[in-house]
Amino acid sequence: MTILPPGTKVGRYEIVRLIGEGGMSVVYEALDARLNRKVALKVLPSSSRCKRKAAKRFAIEAQAAARLDHPNVVRLYDFDMACDIPYMAMELLEGSTLSSAIVRGPLAVERTADIMLAVCAGVFAAHRAGIVHRDLKPSNIFLCKGWSGRATARVLDFGISKVCGVSSSDLTQTGDIVGTSQYLSPEQASGQRHITEASDQYALGVVMYECVTQRTPQPSGLPMYDLLRRVAAGRHDPLSALRPDLPPAFTAIIERAMSVSPENRYRSVHELGRALFPFASAECHCQYDDYFRMGSTPAEASPCRREHQSVEAPTLEQPEPPVPAWQSEETRTSVRRDPRRRSGPGRMPVASTEGPTSRKMAYSVAIGAVVAAAVLGGLLLAFHL
Repeated sequence: MTILPPGTKVGRYEIVRLIGEGGMSVVYEALDARLNRKVALKVLPSSSRCKRKAAKRFAIEAQAAARLDHPNVVRLYDFDMACDIPYMAMELLEGSTLSSAIVRGPLAVERTADIMLAVCAGVFAAHRAGIVHRDLKPSNIFLCKGWSGRATARVLDFGISKVCGVSSSDLTQTGDIVGTSQYLSPEQASGQRHITEASDQYALGVVMYECVTQRTPQPSGLPMYDLLRRVAAGRHDPLSALRPDLPPAFTAIIERAMSVSPENRYRSVHELGRALFPFASAECHCQYDDYFRMGSTPAEASPCRREHQSVEAPTLEQPEPPVPAWQSEETRTSVRRDPRRRSGPGRMPVASTEGPTSRKMAYSVAIGAVVAAAVLGGLLLAFHL
C-alpha cells in the first residue's frame, strides 16, 4: 500500500501526516487550504480504487456520515469520488480509540457506563436515521473531549453500514459474513442478510464484555467455522465467572444485550442506555439526564440539576391592600339597595324592581288618566247644556 508523503495535494487538501491505515482505507491529517482548518482525510488506497466493492463501501460510509449530525458521531465535511484520489474529509478528533484504553487494563464499571452512554446515544441516532452500523467494536469507538471539555466517545467507520436498505451486503452472496468476527451477532454469524438494529446492540454487549474483562467472549485463534458456530449457539464464558466482583445488575445488562435471540435483547439501544444510566458517574448524569431519564420527577433530579436550581430568598407576608371604592360590592349605576333589607356581612344587596322603565310607565298612566278625566268632564258639561 502506497503511503502519500506530506505535502501531497488531494483535492483542496494538503497531507500533513499519516494517522492510521486499514485494509480498505488510509487516514491522514490534512489541511483544508480553503478554510484553513485541519481535517481527518480518509482516502482509498491505489490498490482499492478500481475495486467495485471498495468504492461502494466508501460511498456508503460517506452517505451514512452525511445523514448524521450528532455529538457522538464523527462529522463529515466533504466527499469526492470523481477526483484522482477518492476521499472524504471528516472532523479531526484528538484522543485515542477504546481498544487502546482496554489494552491498558480492564475498565471500571462507572467508566464503562460513561463511555457506553455516549456510544448508545450516537448509535441510536443512526438507527433513527435508518442506519445500521454492523461493525461496532472498540477500534471504531473514539475517546476524546466534547465541546464542553468533558470526556466523551464518538462512533466511527460506517463503511459496512446499511443505509435505508442499501448496504455493502448487496455486493456479497447469500451466506457471506459482513463484519468483524469477534463482534458478530448470532444472526450475522448464521449468514442472515436481513440485519437489524438488534445486531448493533449485540455488538455493544460484546464491547462491554471486553471493557471489563480485557477479552472478547470468544477465544482468539479459533477457526472461523468454530467461532461462528459458538456465536450462533450463544456459547461463551459467563461474565460472572470471569468478574464475580461486578454488580449482578450490571452483569445482567451485558448478558441481556448478548442474548442469542434478538427478541430477548432490549427493545432499542436507547433502552440499553437507560439500563446503564444508574451505573454512570454524576458528571455523566448531568450530561445525559434529560436523554436517558425520561419521566423523572423533580424529586429525582440529578445532583447537578439540584445544584443549578435557584434558591428563592424568604419573603415576609404582606397585608393585602384595601379594595378601592370603585371595586366595592355594589355599583350604584346598576344596583339599588332594597330599603326593606339591611346589607351586612355575608349578605348580598337586593336589586330593586323599580327602575327607569317602570317610572316612565307610571307617568304615562297618570297623564293618560288626567287627559281621560278632562275629556269625560267636557262631554258631561256639553250634554247638560
